[in-house]
This record gives sequence, C-alpha cells and structure tokens, in this order.
Amino acid sequence: MSTTGKFLLAAVLLVSVFGALSTGLATIVTYAPFGVSKSQRAVYEKKVSLIKRDETLRKNAQSMGLPQAVLPSTRYDFGLVDPHTTASHAFEIRNHGSGPLTVDVAETTCKCTVGSAKKGIIAPGETTSVTLTWNTGKKSEHYEQIARVVTNDPTREVIDLTVSGVVKTELFVPEKCVCPSGDTGEIIESTFCVYSQLHKEITVVNADSDLVGFDWEAAPISLDSQPSLAEHQPTSISQIKVRCLAQKPGSFRDELNLQLLVDGKTEVIEKSIQISGRVHAPISFHSPLLHSRDGLELGTLGNDRDHVFHMIVRQHFEGKRDLRVLDVSPEGLGVTIAPTNRLGDYRLTIRVPEGMPSTIFNLDQKKGFVQVGDPDNKEFSNWFPVIGAVVSNDE
Repeated sequence: MSTTGKFLLAAVLLVSVFGALSTGLATIVTYAPFGVSKSQRAVYEKKVSLIKRDETLRKNAQSMGLPQAVLPSTRYDFGLVDPHTTASHAFEIRNHGSGPLTVDVAETTCKCTVGSAKKGIIAPGETTSVTLTWNTGKKSEHYEQIARVVTNDPTREVIDLTVSGVVKTELFVPEKCVCPSGDTGEIIESTFCVYSQLHKEITVVNADSDLVGFDWEAAPISLDSQPSLAEHQPTSISQIKVRCLAQKPGSFRDELNLQLLVDGKTEVIEKSIQISGRVHAPISFHSPLLHSRDGLELGTLGNDRDHVFHMIVRQHFEGKRDLRVLDVSPEGLGVTIAPTNRLGDYRLTIRVPEGMPSTIFNLDQKKGFVQVGDPDNKEFSNWFPVIGAVVSNDE
C-alpha cells in the first residue's frame, strides 16, 4: 500500500474512533440546568414540564375544543385619586379558544375591593369584562389590591387582576427637620416645606419649640421654586423657616409643633415633627496623626532625643479669646500654643523631651491628654487623648 493510502486509512480510522467516542459520550453525559441546586431540581423540572404542556395546549386549543382566556392587561393604575371616593376599572377577557370559557371572581385581597364578571360563560370568540371597584378610604398612601379570577382554561386556571393607586395627601408634613451644624453662640437656620394634593391654600398659624432662641416664619411658594416636589403634584406649598441658638456642643433634639389651616377653614390642624442638629465643639484640633476616636498616636519613642509634634487648634466661636494650654498628662510633655497668621487658628506644639523618664500612657488608667481653652471660661475648652510610650534605650 502506498504512503498516501496508508495516511488516508489512518485518517478514516481516527474519524471512526472519535465518532464512536462522541456517540458514547452523548449517551452518558447530561447537563444540569445552570443555577438550579439539586434540592430544587424536581421543582424546576416540574415547572418546565408545565410550561411545555401549556404551550402545547395553547397551540392546539382550537383543534382540541379548549377555551382560551386572553387579556390585553391584568394591571391598572388609577394614579392620584381623592380620599373617600370609589374608583372602578373593567378588565377585558376574550375567549380565543373553541370551547366555552367560564369566568368567576373567587376572592379579593381586601373588603375595599369588589370584583364582578359581566358574563360567567363566554362563547368562543366572545368578550366579557371583570370590573374591580375600589374604595380609596382616607389614608394617603399607595394602594394595590388584587382580585382572583378562576377560569376553566387549563393554561390559565387562575388570573390575578390588580388595581393600584395613590390616595391624595390632604396635608404632608415631614417627620424630621435636620438643621445644619453650627458654632456655639451662632444662629442656626433650617427650611422645610409642607404641601397638599387637595387644598389650594395652607396657612401656618403657629410654630413653637423649647429650643433656646427659637423663631420661625412661613410663606406660600410656587411649584416652580420647588421642582423636586413636581412628581407629587401638589396643589399648594408653604415654606417654613425655623431658627434657634446654638448653645452647648454636641447634638440637640426637640419637638417642633405646628398649627395649620387649609383653604381658610377655622379648624386647626396640629402636626409635630422632630427638629435636630449639632453644635460644633468651641475648639477643634487638626493633624494627620490625630484619630477622631483614639486621639493623637505618638507611638513608642526613645528618650535619647527630643520628639516634636505639631497640630492646628481652631476656635469655633465669635469674639477674641486668649486660648492657653490648661492641662497636660503626663506632666513631662512640653506643650505650647501660639496664634498663627489666620484669625482663630493656633499652632500647638507637643515636645517629648530628651531624657524623659520611661512611661506608658496608652492604658485606660494612664492615658495622656492635652486640654486647651479659655482659662477664664471653661465652657470654651476642649481636649484630645495622647497615646504612646517613652522608653529608655538602655532598657
């Protein structure tokens, strides 16, 4: 046999072998559905089987004499609706099959929704409607209710019809008013809006709070000035501006009580919201080495030389005060303060001197600190922790 013939024979044999292997593999290799666990495999395969069955039934509904329920839509949104009103919508159901279709409203999700079918039996090619009537009540919130329709269509034995909508808000008042942070002695001011989707006029009769220096003012505004409220479709908006005096450093919180009238009526509507904010500490410290919770981390320092650290001290109050270093721990630390060229800023220098005795000040009972403030008024002071250790190189 020639070389070419031998080559062709070998190629044919290889193709035959690979073909046999492929056939054998095809008979023993199966692929699990991607993303389906073994415990869910049976449920998955049952659903796939039902889908395939329903597809077959839908395709052969005419020849098999089966009814077939077809709906243009199973959902309807009423949008904004008035409180204490009744809204209705009719869902169209058509029988596209060749057998009579039965339709029955079995249940609804709440008593405020009532469903009724115009005809209980629909001949092939005919159409009926199922009407859902919805009582909005008075709550100003989004509603979604469902009526369950039962049919003899083997592919759609249960059809859920859904109506939804939003009941108009008589008077919307925010739950919270958060003021911007301020400095001690400063007037803090914040603004918020109240609006209605029903009334044409909102009048703020009074606003009161126990916050020191509390004051307020209110005025109606146009929708153009508050485009963020456009999606709520308000019919009237009133803007309320509140002020208070920033006193002690830290967070503050109080109740803000409002009295309002709508459309010139004499019945006062009372609403309460939470007003809160934060007052800066009168003095703040700034350094890359300063942690907001742990303080100034010096690390472990040898006492064979000086170690010097700097930071900025900034006052947050009006008026000029003589800031000084009020207290230091451990006592061996040398701490000085001096004003900078920027008004209200000071340069704080911390010096760990050469020869300082070995000491550890990162334990709870021996934690170091530096306190800075006005020696004539302790309210204008602040402090920060100093954590570290000084060791002798001989140890």
